Amino acid sequence: MRRLPSTILGTALLALVIILGLRATVQSAADAAFATKIPLNEWTAVAQSKGWLQEEFRKYNATTELIDITAMGAEAVLLDKGGLHFAFRMQYPALLHKLNGLDAEIVWISEKAPPRRNVLVALKDSPINSVHALQGKKLGAWRISCPYFSAFELLKIKGVPLDTALQKGAVRHENIQGSAATNALLAGKIDSLSLHPSTVLAAPLYTEKIIKEISTSLPNGVYLNGGGRTSIFAIKGFAWRRPDLVKAFLTVREKTIKWILGNPDEAAGIIAREMRIPKYVAKFMITDDSSYSFAPGEPDWKEAVQSIKLFQEWGIKNGDDFLTKKHLTDAQIETFVDRRFFKGGQYSVY
Repeated sequence: MRRLPSTILGTALLALVIILGLRATVQSAADAAFATKIPLNEWTAVAQSKGWLQEEFRKYNATTELIDITAMGAEAVLLDKGGLHFAFRMQYPALLHKLNGLDAEIVWISEKAPPRRNVLVALKDSPINSVHALQGKKLGAWRISCPYFSAFELLKIKGVPLDTALQKGAVRHENIQGSAATNALLAGKIDSLSLHPSTVLAAPLYTEKIIKEISTSLPNGVYLNGGGRTSIFAIKGFAWRRPDLVKAFLTVREKTIKWILGNPDEAAGIIAREMRIPKYVAKFMITDDSSYSFAPGEPDWKEAVQSIKLFQEWGIKNGDDFLTKKHLTDAQIETFVDRRFFKGGQYSVY
């Protein structure tokens, strides 16, 4: 029997090793679990602590990692760069992010917001007790936020309009956010602040009895009916590649919210530990009627779409300096809200 030269055998063996190695690499990549990056908030902290996120995502060969978001607006930046797969924003800022080029879509929207979803506040000993007393005063609100839009609508309807880039109003607008806004109010650098009571930064102002409310959002206004609804959105590519993981996320949310509302004391302990805040603050965030992290969802896709159309139309007609320059068409809004995740859709949790 003729023997092959050692060089030929060596080459053949090397080729076989390379082929087997490539197959192993491909198989390893196929077997690797998809790492899903989720923002840390009240309910995701509980769901991860209880193991419910891990349990549900394991069904789809995926893992979960909670990302601590500290800066307002940071979620949209991380979402765009792949650092997050989901983001929580109310519809007004979600729409602005979309208009600014974020290729995302809404996969969940809450029901209409309660009147205290957003409020105007002043220091407890301030002489300001009504919106009309704000004339000539400074109101703090981050421009790309729901608190701004809520205050803009309320003050315009009440006859003491807020400053805009297009027109000077009766109330001075200070574009400020986060702890800087809280510190400005405490230091007397601004006279009032527009805020969500049940946030990490605002809740201590209530529990320590430092502030008083001047006004809620405009009853039955476009903010409560549309712009102030909470939304969950995701980059479009991810939502279309992995709709199973979007549904998994929304499934865990339903389960977790129900448990939190039924067990507020235990839930507050978990939230306090995971978010590094006092337990009494966490309890306030759960039980206060302004809370938005635990809001029930809007199952009707048509209602969700219409709510965005209406508040965008109102903003354009009433001089919102962002929406007058740039806005979505009705057709674009309809694709912005992904029908698949609402009642009757292929990946609906309703």
